[in-house]
Amino acid sequence: MTQDLSCFDPVLFIADGASAPLQDTKAFPYMVNDNGHGRQSKVPQGRLIELAPDDPALERGVTYRNITHWQRQITPKDYPAYTITEFDFGVSEVRYEPLPATPENAQAFGATLLRNGECIRFVYDGLVMSDYTYGKWAGYESPYLGDGRSRELLTWNATDLEYHNFAHIFFSQGPQPLVITVARWRPYVDEISLADLWVAPGDALVLPPKIMPRAPTPQMSHEAKRRLVVDMHNNRNSAQACRRYNGPPSLKTTTVLADEKVMSAPSTRPHYHEEKRPTWHGMLNEPK
Repeated sequence: MTQDLSCFDPVLFIADGASAPLQDTKAFPYMVNDNGHGRQSKVPQGRLIELAPDDPALERGVTYRNITHWQRQITPKDYPAYTITEFDFGVSEVRYEPLPATPENAQAFGATLLRNGECIRFVYDGLVMSDYTYGKWAGYESPYLGDGRSRELLTWNATDLEYHNFAHIFFSQGPQPLVITVARWRPYVDEISLADLWVAPGDALVLPPKIMPRAPTPQMSHEAKRRLVVDMHNNRNSAQACRRYNGPPSLKTTTVLADEKVMSAPSTRPHYHEEKRPTWHGMLNEPK
């Protein structure tokens, strides 16, 4: 007797698309947002905007206090071992507040909203522009399990955050909003604020290079220490908006990120952070 074993359709995590280095940014110093597609230009086109200034006093999203962190080594199957920061937020479920990607909400996490038809001066070197397709289950994996399990479908979506000393742009091409998970970590007072920024189709989110602030001096006040922030992000939940009944299985986007040399250099490489407890990522317009 032949046994019929039925299976689900294959689950897409992330699919790589076309990728190309940016043109010489000295000759093409402006990045134009052409309806969710990046285009370099020699001169400003459309409305020229500036990077949002740093404002450590801004706070949005869900804030957790008295958090802890430590270092943990990851041993992948096919890559050299590396170290990440492990968080403990002290809760059984980590919540991310869904927020529209407005200029103010983006600035609260160290980012700048670049709307359709706007341009910004963008003169960073060592970057590429790459297309990706994110599945709505992409957040339900972990690159930090090791032993070749980075594409294993997990039972919950854990926190995965990074910062790095190179610039990033996330372009939202629709038809669903692009969801970028963001955090503002105040490492010297043990606080972190978490949100999902829902980037409307046609808009983009620009993230300048980030570094860890220097340790505070002994005489610093608590408020001065609190203003020492590092902004982090992750885009594995890019297709969160697809997680509706009858929603599409994936979402296409274009990202500006580092080339291989910049990605691996000690001074510019990403710094990865994980919190293992289940996370809650709500829809933007669902009831509270």
